[in-house]
Amino acid sequence: MGALRRALARPHLPALLLLYFLVVAAFAGFEATFALFSERRFGFTATTIGYMFAFIGVVLTVVQGTLVGRATRAFGERRVVPVAILLLATGMALVALSPTVVALTVASGVIAVGMGFNSPSLMSLISRLSSQDEQGGTLGVSQSLASLARVIGPAWGGFTFDRYGISVPFVLASIFMLGASGLSIVGLRHVRFGGPAQVGGAANVEG
Repeated sequence: MGALRRALARPHLPALLLLYFLVVAAFAGFEATFALFSERRFGFTATTIGYMFAFIGVVLTVVQGTLVGRATRAFGERRVVPVAILLLATGMALVALSPTVVALTVASGVIAVGMGFNSPSLMSLISRLSSQDEQGGTLGVSQSLASLARVIGPAWGGFTFDRYGISVPFVLASIFMLGASGLSIVGLRHVRFGGPAQVGGAANVEG
């Protein structure tokens, strides 16, 4: 709790922790309901669903292994994060609207690309907004929030799936991600970093 209080007291860090929580919760809800959704709408079997998750994993690996570093060096995490969350919002909406397996595959790929860019970029920002002697505690807080999100996301997704319809969890997740993308733009607007060499260090804040 002490680490949480210190993290919440730092400028701009609470907004990033909230973003991280929302994104992980939405993605966890997607993981929990995707198999049910694809089985109901397209008649997927366990094998087909496994292939789809393998595809998502490959896209995540490629993005995080080859593209994230180039994107953050070219544009900075502050610009990458809002775009990545917007991709997540788009992908969630496309899943809900997908009329064919091809469309569902494309939507899943968009989600994987968004998550692949967002997670390392957002964690880098969280680390850089922490002082050097508080980074471990702050990252621990972020992982605790992620663990809570992985409980709430599937429970929320499963409830809305069962109560309101198979597309509803993805529509709501898309709406939440649109809000999160806007929050990231506003929350990071005045944050300035000293450059890539200071990754892991404290940030300078204007405004």
